[in-house]
Amino acid sequence: MLKEPGTITVKTGSMRSGKSGELIEDINAHKRAKMKVLVVKPAQDTRDGDQIIAKEVIDGKPTNIKLPVDANFVSSRRDIMRLIKKTHCEVFAADEVQFFGRWFIKLVQELAFERKMIVLLAGLDLDAWRKPFGIMPEILAHATYVDKCQASCFVCGRPAQFTQKLGGDPTKTVEPGDHYEARCFRCHVMPEDLMAESLGASIIKASTV
Repeated sequence: MLKEPGTITVKTGSMRSGKSGELIEDINAHKRAKMKVLVVKPAQDTRDGDQIIAKEVIDGKPTNIKLPVDANFVSSRRDIMRLIKKTHCEVFAADEVQFFGRWFIKLVQELAFERKMIVLLAGLDLDAWRKPFGIMPEILAHATYVDKCQASCFVCGRPAQFTQKLGGDPTKTVEPGDHYEARCFRCHVMPEDLMAESLGASIIKASTV
């Protein structure tokens, strides 16, 4: 009897929409079912160290709302295949998948549909400029299931589908720290425009001193 093919489940949405929290819940559910789970994240995403962390802003401060899950930093197909061979995993989970290269698209299809594994992924569908983020369009197209996680706008409370970059270098996609929040279309500001507004306000303030 042929083994049923695996599945690819993707959690997506803006920053602060609960993607990582839902991924952590799925990882823990499969661990409770005594399944071997391999968890990875892109080597370039060092904001939370070698863990997947779910945060919510409480009283104005980003706060961990679930116990973190340990993850392996990876940067290539070779890294992942080495870990799969080592762990004999049945479930493969990855966070922040928008940062992986195009090789990752073919890999997750191979794991699910040839190796019959359960694949759990989470990532941003849009960047801070409201453009499709990296490989995410193709990851979503090949998914068996897609969960669109919904955030609330940090300014007005409306449903938010965009990520607002609040500081740092306006040309960089991601930086260390918690300089991001969810915004609706009405309240979202392009990073370079936000910096221009901030600079203008600083000049006006300095001129009045």
